[in-house]
Amino acid sequence: MKILSASFFVFLALPFQAGACPTGMLYDGNGCSPPYEYSMDDWIREKNDYLDSLGPRDRAPVRSMTPEEVENMKKLQAEKDQRDARIAQEVAKGIWFSASSSTPEGKLCTASFAKLTSADNGTSGGIVSIMGFQKPKPDAWLIFYGTGLPQPKKVRKINITLQQDNEPAQAVQVFSYRYQGRAGAIAFAVPGLAAALDGMRDQQTFKLSIDGKTAMAIQWAEAAPVIQKLKQCAQ
Repeated sequence: MKILSASFFVFLALPFQAGACPTGMLYDGNGCSPPYEYSMDDWIREKNDYLDSLGPRDRAPVRSMTPEEVENMKKLQAEKDQRDARIAQEVAKGIWFSASSSTPEGKLCTASFAKLTSADNGTSGGIVSIMGFQKPKPDAWLIFYGTGLPQPKKVRKINITLQQDNEPAQAVQVFSYRYQGRAGAIAFAVPGLAAALDGMRDQQTFKLSIDGKTAMAIQWAEAAPVIQKLKQCAQ
């Protein structure tokens, strides 16, 4: 399978249309999202405890607790620690998730790869998502989520350098916003889901740099089954 084509990068480098988010996405008060809910949100919510552990935490206010409350708190914390450890093992190795949702505008297809680590201030790993509507609707997006990415209070456009595998790096303008207050997000508008899938490989590396500094680097693997599912969904 070929890598993302030069025409794909040319499209990304073109000026964006006016608006707070990429074409087809809506501003939800915090960041950008497709116009309808999609199943990946449920999956990400399950990982939020672990995402929280990657960033700073506010201390809970101190108050007196009864012995029963203390024991219950210990039990809940132990369960959370076990869940976090299991999730940490999964995402440290890398895990795929794919789903589709029926909407009034057609089927919305999505696939995400997560490989998270607390090393290097979050620049090693993150989440990358490919999503878009079934033909003929052209709206599709490639989105990177990472704790090392900028987390502006409002959606803004920034210039980044994107390098894929060993190909020459490309300077592009992207949408940057905060995702659920836990991570930064970088969104690319893609000229259709089929175009994005044509450039996907079974194993692929992405490196995002801002002002010469690596903001996020991630490598996915074993993508072939997910690519096939997305192609079937996109038809």
